[in-house]
Amino acid sequence: MPEALIIHWFRQDLRLADNPSLTEAARQGQVLTLYIIEDDNSGEHKMGAASRWWLHHSLNALNDSLDGNLAMFKGDAQSIINRLIKNHPVKAVYWNRCYEPWKIELHKQIKQDIEARS
Repeated sequence: MPEALIIHWFRQDLRLADNPSLTEAARQGQVLTLYIIEDDNSGEHKMGAASRWWLHHSLNALNDSLDGNLAMFKGDAQSIINRLIKNHPVKAVYWNRCYEPWKIELHKQIKQDIEARS
């Protein structure tokens, strides 16, 4: 049986050092790090060109720091995370809190989905 995976979902804090969510995920076992471009859920808060330029370079640097092991997706975060949980032996999903209202609601829904699977 494959080893259980712990997902660490990078949100706004694309750092390895002093990252409480990543630290906890690493304590739990083998970590699958991922980033999701969430244009599907952001509505009027969709990133502009300057933010996308910064994000592109930041994700490349983060991926280099992770030796090319950052999984990157674009789409509906809830669907992507649910698909990963369905297709892999995922034990837990960690992320750091965001404070935008649309992200808070999304996080609640994802957390409910994960808890319903337990």
